[in-house]
Amino acid sequence: MEPSATPARTLLRERVHGQLLKAILDGTFQPGARLRDSDLTAWLGTSRAPIREALAQLTEVGVIEMAPNRYTRVATITPRVYAESAAVWATLMTRALHWGILAFPADEVPRLAALCDELRTSDPALFPPGPTPIDRFLGAIARHCSNAVLLENIAVHEPLLQLGINRFKTHLQVKAIAGYFDTIVARCVDHDVDGFEAGMREFLNGPTRAFTETMTGMSLAEYLDDVS
Repeated sequence: MEPSATPARTLLRERVHGQLLKAILDGTFQPGARLRDSDLTAWLGTSRAPIREALAQLTEVGVIEMAPNRYTRVATITPRVYAESAAVWATLMTRALHWGILAFPADEVPRLAALCDELRTSDPALFPPGPTPIDRFLGAIARHCSNAVLLENIAVHEPLLQLGINRFKTHLQVKAIAGYFDTIVARCVDHDVDGFEAGMREFLNGPTRAFTETMTGMSLAEYLDDVS
């Protein structure tokens, strides 16, 4: 094998993975849609091998379902899976926000406040596929977290969460979230991680509790007992 072959193959696999994921998240491939090798090779203009590698990676993160010799299809996210993926993502994001608040620069506070105002006046039913005002607000803080491993783990969980948001976005309580984000803006100004942690606990016992009960059909206590 030529020395340059492996990097070239890696770049091809990453390109195919990126194109497939984008098409799934933007709705080009709807939940339940079959992903056939012949169609994908024609669409992507590449061989079967990098496509199968990309499909395997997307299966690992839950956005594709595969049954050998039966089907490969875009996953249909259930309310329970959405609630569970949101819980895992929120746990990781909380740690990233902790470190991001500590390092948050003063000159970015106006942009953060503007994102909060945008969310407050948004209709979640009209959110297009892709990052929402919620994602952009949290991402603006989390990018100042210096823990690269933590950020990589958050990124792994984001595609499944995004599929859930695409399907259940009308359940997002944007006014309650925007009200909580107002307090986070103040924490960023003061680099107040203790206040952030206390506020997060309060938020989890309020809007997050209601969200979990709505999505899973059980109380938060029952849900936690069921998944433990």
